[in-house]
Amino acid sequence: MGKFDEYRVNLAAAPEGVTEQDFTIGRRFFSDMENTDVLDSDVKVHLRLEHKNDAYYCRFTLKGAMLIPCDRCLDPMEHPVDTALDIVVKYGYEYDDSSDDVLVLPQTEVYFDASGLLYDTLILTVPMRHVHPQGACNPAMTEALHAHGGDAADPPAE
Repeated sequence: MGKFDEYRVNLAAAPEGVTEQDFTIGRRFFSDMENTDVLDSDVKVHLRLEHKNDAYYCRFTLKGAMLIPCDRCLDPMEHPVDTALDIVVKYGYEYDDSSDDVLVLPQTEVYFDASGLLYDTLILTVPMRHVHPQGACNPAMTEALHAHGGDAADPPAE
């Protein structure tokens, strides 16, 4: 069994119409992706898959939270996740992910591995700069930063 088998969607078994599948993305998912920036995660993923004609219309809804380090004080901070990803999966002669919203799989594939798409979607929710709200950073680190002329956006407590 592979690291990401639980994120596979069995397209061959999907009947015409709508089917649904749920996933949970935790710390192990990011560890398996060799990402050390996400400290922990509890994200629920719901897949609504509509098999119509020769296409699979996938809507992934991701809700939960990831624990990431604050850029200012390095203490963990919660990053809320509430996003969705829509993609159409079709069969063709060879793999093609050159389109943002259509994925072509070789006709020999039975499964669609959603782990890469889910990973990219989650990572793209994290802002370039992620810091605690004003006054919520680790006071000792804030004091040390201030003493060394660092980030003045969160001055030390008096």
